[in-house]
Amino acid sequence: MKTQLTVSIAICTFNGEKYLQEQLDSIINQSYQNLEIIIVDDCSTDGTITLLKKYQTENTNIKLVLNEINIGFNQNFKKAIQLCTSDFIAIADQDDIWETEKIALLVKKIGNNLLLYHDSAYIDENGNLTGKSTSSHHRFVSGNCAEKLIYYNCISGHACLIKKELINLLPKFDPGIYYDWWLAYTAACTGKIDYITNKLVRHRKHAESSTGQDKSDAKKLRVKHFQLFLNHPLTPNSLKVLLNKLITYYQQLNYIKFSLKLFKLLLANSSSLFFIRKKSLYSQIRFMIKESSGQRISD
Repeated sequence: MKTQLTVSIAICTFNGEKYLQEQLDSIINQSYQNLEIIIVDDCSTDGTITLLKKYQTENTNIKLVLNEINIGFNQNFKKAIQLCTSDFIAIADQDDIWETEKIALLVKKIGNNLLLYHDSAYIDENGNLTGKSTSSHHRFVSGNCAEKLIYYNCISGHACLIKKELINLLPKFDPGIYYDWWLAYTAACTGKIDYITNKLVRHRKHAESSTGQDKSDAKKLRVKHFQLFLNHPLTPNSLKVLLNKLITYYQQLNYIKFSLKLFKLLLANSSSLFFIRKKSLYSQIRFMIKESSGQRISD
């Protein structure tokens, strides 16, 4: 029988006692059993650590790391990923539920890609299916698709299997962008990114989630993302030209009420820049008008 390659699972926890046991059980009971489970807790104050220590005692493949200070979920995932020792790495949220065949199917399908991702079914805080999924709101991207990822991201960490090789290509994690978006963009610059349509995670959507609490200023954050993408060493030259123009035109909004140049640029590139989000043409045009309207975005 062919020996299974080891897959590292990176899990970050913070006050996740409410849903954590169900998620841990779904990971431990994967049909693919050669797993290294790395759990990094970010100073939980509820019963999370007690629960994690119990699971660690019962499962020899769990390595538990307890942060001395709270570093936030973005940097915590960076830490967890870097602690993984296997050639394949999967990422887990603390409040989801994995389907039993998730890892086995991703390992089978990843091929020459550096990142493979899947669809996810949404559940509410009580675990009930909502009838929605990631693909309800997003189109998926593959191959050389970096340009499609500069406005929106359809690739969540919990849905990914990545090769360690991708981490070695990754520039420094920046706190100004979600870790999974940065991973996806890097993979897209290499062209070695793909997806499968299977719904392999029941992804819990609730107000207490870290991303659900993000209230960042949209335009200011967008310009910061553009600058990060521009400085990424793998960004194609043609995309750098577009990014430079976007940054320049957005910054001009500090001084003018409307940028016709920005509107025309967005309109000319709308089929790629806004490909991911499933919105009507009317909604897209409204968005472009709003983006091109003056609003101070500098620090």
